[in-house]
This record gives sequence, C-alpha cells and structure tokens, in this order.
Amino acid sequence: MQSLSLLYLNPPYDFECGEVKNRRMEEVFLEQFYRWLKPGGVLVLVIPGQRLCACDRVLATHFKDKRVYRLTAPESVKYGQVVVFGVRRTRGERERLRDSDLTRARDLIDEMSRKWNELRALPDEPNTVYPIPESGPLELVYNGLPLDEIEDLLPRSSAYRQASRILFAPPSRIEGRPLTPLDSGHIALLAVSSLLDGIFGSGESRHIAAWRSVKSCSCTTEEEEDGTIIQREREYYTNELTLAYADGRTAILK
Repeated sequence: MQSLSLLYLNPPYDFECGEVKNRRMEEVFLEQFYRWLKPGGVLVLVIPGQRLCACDRVLATHFKDKRVYRLTAPESVKYGQVVVFGVRRTRGERERLRDSDLTRARDLIDEMSRKWNELRALPDEPNTVYPIPESGPLELVYNGLPLDEIEDLLPRSSAYRQASRILFAPPSRIEGRPLTPLDSGHIALLAVSSLLDGIFGSGESRHIAAWRSVKSCSCTTEEEEDGTIIQREREYYTNELTLAYADGRTAILK
C-alpha cells in the first residue's frame, strides 16, 4: 500500500457480474488500486469518456491537479477513450476539503463525462509536467496459501491417495507379439493411442517419443457457372509425433 510513484490504470470496460449492485469495472479498479499510490504519486487513468462519471467520487476526493484529455489514436477513438492525469492528495489535504469543493469537482467530472468528445485532444508536446516522487524500497509479501508445503503434504492425505487412482491412472501396458504382422493402419492406431510412447535410442539419439492425434481442417473454393462461389471445409485427423532429446533438442513430426 502507498508504495508506487506512478500508476497506469486501464481497467476492463464492463460491469461487475453479481447478484446486486453491479458497478462499472472502471470504478471498481480505480477504488481498489489508487490506494497503491503514495501521496504525491501520479495517476494515469485510461477509460471511455462517458464512464468518467463512474469514477467522480474517487477522483474528486483523492486527486488534485487533474487534467483530462481526449485520445485520438484509431483504437482510442473506437472506444471513446480519454486519459486522466492526477496527483494523489495527502491525508491533510483531504481533511481540508469542504463538501462544496467535492460537489463542485464531481459536477465538473460529470459534465466532462457527458461532453467527453468536446475535450481537448492529448497534445503531442506536453503542456504540463508532473514530477514523479522517488519510490522507496519495495518488499513483496505473499499472503496466499503455502503451495509448496501443501504439495509436499498432499500425497500423505488418504483422500488424495484414493483420488489419485482416478486422476493419475497408471499407463496401459500391452506386451506380447502380434499374431500377424502390423500394417501401417495398425501402427498408426497404436501410436495415437499412446501405446508406442516411451524412451528410445541411446547416446545423443536417446529421446522421449509421444504420439497424438490432431484435428486439422482444409478449405476448398469452387466457382459455379453462374459465378456463385462455394467454400467447403473438411475436417480430418493427422498423426503428430513429439520428440524430446536428452540434450534439450525438440522436434515435432507430422
């Protein structure tokens, strides 16, 4: 918390998926991640202009020296994007804000949200400089599950031992000499059924072989006498062999 000097935020442009009170994701992301900025840190927020109103409370309360520009790149025009620059306020600055100041700031943001396409385009040459405060040392702390310890203890669980018979079934082994010589079709079926997988060769040629069946699709185009174009797609299966050599080389044969 409060360790970043610069935060670039481009949240999903969608609503929450819940039973009640499905807020805009722009608001949810901003409310969650602005807290990572240290006081005096700079926010760069890229969202659709018409969604500025969803972020008016956080922007008005926690950020000063705000500037909003319309983005003009083709992809930005497609989504009606604007960019918001702002500097996070200190606690003292927030406590000195009056209700009238917050109301006026939110009204201004809401008006820009309604008239976002009239905003000034982001200039090629900067007309404002935001100093980025120096960041201190950052310590990453993992507060999740101890996955390594769980992985070590899991095989000792009786439930895991029972489920492992299904989850990790032993590979099928078929031994013996066929009654008649195998033709290419038999070999292909054995290969894609993983019955010919294993370790082969010796020395530099020693490798692991794994077969599988892969679905492919071919497309053909035909033109009728009346000029009608007919496209046909045909799905078929091919065999693919993956090789992994002891020296790290890999190969895929189709």
